Amino acid sequence: MRLSDIRKQLTKNGYLPNDEIVMAAYGALHGVPLLVESDPGQGKTSLALAMGQAFGLSVLRVQFYEGLTADKILYDYNYQRQLLSIQAIQSTLAKNLDGKTINEAMDVAKTIDFYGKDFLIRRPVLESIWGEQRYVLLFDEVDKASEELEYTLLEFLDDFSLSIPQYGTVKAKEGMEPVVVLTSNNYRDLSDALKRRCNYLYLPRKTKEEIVEILKMKAEASPTIIEGVASCLYQLQSLCLKQIPSISEGITWASYLQKLMDDKDFNIADSLCMLCKNKEDQMRVRDAGILPNIKDLH
Repeated sequence: MRLSDIRKQLTKNGYLPNDEIVMAAYGALHGVPLLVESDPGQGKTSLALAMGQAFGLSVLRVQFYEGLTADKILYDYNYQRQLLSIQAIQSTLAKNLDGKTINEAMDVAKTIDFYGKDFLIRRPVLESIWGEQRYVLLFDEVDKASEELEYTLLEFLDDFSLSIPQYGTVKAKEGMEPVVVLTSNNYRDLSDALKRRCNYLYLPRKTKEEIVEILKMKAEASPTIIEGVASCLYQLQSLCLKQIPSISEGITWASYLQKLMDDKDFNIADSLCMLCKNKEDQMRVRDAGILPNIKDLH
């Protein structure tokens, strides 16, 4: 696959890539996990989703948070099914073990595999290498994971394999390796060990021209509204806000402005609820006077 093909497919599926993004996507598609860092709302998750759409791959998404444990993302055993299976064969076992020594009884018990694949719960990581289809595996906000959980991912990131006690090692088939994308908002520093296993992409804040192009692709709005919203979003990046509005929030805002533009009761300042998600930010934006004039948007 050529770089131009990747650019074309990502653009076709609503993601505007630059040269660095195209190169990073190329590496991910060819078996190198990709770590993407940026401020919140700059398109990290959207890149992974667009790659899935662009290349016909289902997306397995793992949202990291404090307290998340390995059994929720790697694999687990269906203990309830194990227990029910034991109860179902209890009478048969009793007959087979009657009169046998302890060693003989242990030999009989070993023939029953309670740790086989029928009892495995395939969490996203195991599912991504099981071999039935190829996936995009998204580790979203991996910087919110504990260091212990981060280190459990290293074997998988090395060669797309997973060692499971009592079962064995599961490794992705050649050509079926998942496209792995890890995102980080720099909540904490990630380990050097994890970074060595990944390519790295940093997404800077968007220029006004980039915001305009994204809105043209995504928002159902007139060119005038798109220009006004893009200008506002770009200026908001320079304000000292607790939470800078994301591009996706800007897309939603532009679409609603288009619908409300002919409503005589509409006041654009009232639509800040779509952009600023706390009282202090709304006050700062009002005071800055950067909201587009309704008359200019017609």
